[in-house]
Amino acid sequence: MSMHHEIGLTCPQCGKAGIFTVWDSVNTKLDPDAAAAVKSQELFRYHCPHCGTAVTVNYGFLYHDMGRHFMIYYAPGDDDVANANKDMKDNEGKFQSMIESAAYVYRLVRTKEDLLEKITIFEAGLDDRLMELTKAAALAQVGEKEKDFTVTESHFVTADDGSLRLSLVDEKRGQQAYVDFTNGLAQLYGQFQQHFADDLPAEDAVLARIDADWTQRFLNKYLYN
Repeated sequence: MSMHHEIGLTCPQCGKAGIFTVWDSVNTKLDPDAAAAVKSQELFRYHCPHCGTAVTVNYGFLYHDMGRHFMIYYAPGDDDVANANKDMKDNEGKFQSMIESAAYVYRLVRTKEDLLEKITIFEAGLDDRLMELTKAAALAQVGEKEKDFTVTESHFVTADDGSLRLSLVDEKRGQQAYVDFTNGLAQLYGQFQQHFADDLPAEDAVLARIDADWTQRFLNKYLYN
């Protein structure tokens, strides 16, 4: 189920008090509006009822998609990480049975961009580990071909037309580019799936951080040695 509580906030613009709803967990099936607010990031915005100022409030919570069988803990702070790990440990038996009965996956992310990327990947029915490998290969190709474009940020996103693509940002030059997944990166994904699917570790009732560091460790173990 979804859980939330209210906290008092003071508007930094007008100095008046208000109430903000903090979500402890969002269940996409039971609270689709809250799930949509995660994607739009409205879940993190406090709108002052007195002057209308919008304020971003960052906090950790659990995102649970029952239909697609995944849980993502968004943990921007160290305390959030500790709380998420404690929750997993305290409920290890329950979470392990969910893996065995419904092939659940559990992830931990530290940024909103990574949270939205994981949601995008899992909603597309893809494996985020293979997607990280695909991203690494795509970034290597971009680095070889585009000398005047330095990627400072990259995430898989859903385009306005519903298609999946890799967003590439060069913050220094203020430029942005995209690589379509279906017509560009799907072949790479399929190659990684063919060659490395058997080497991917089995899911366990722990919060895995599948990111660039994980990708580098995986490649060092299975490709570069």
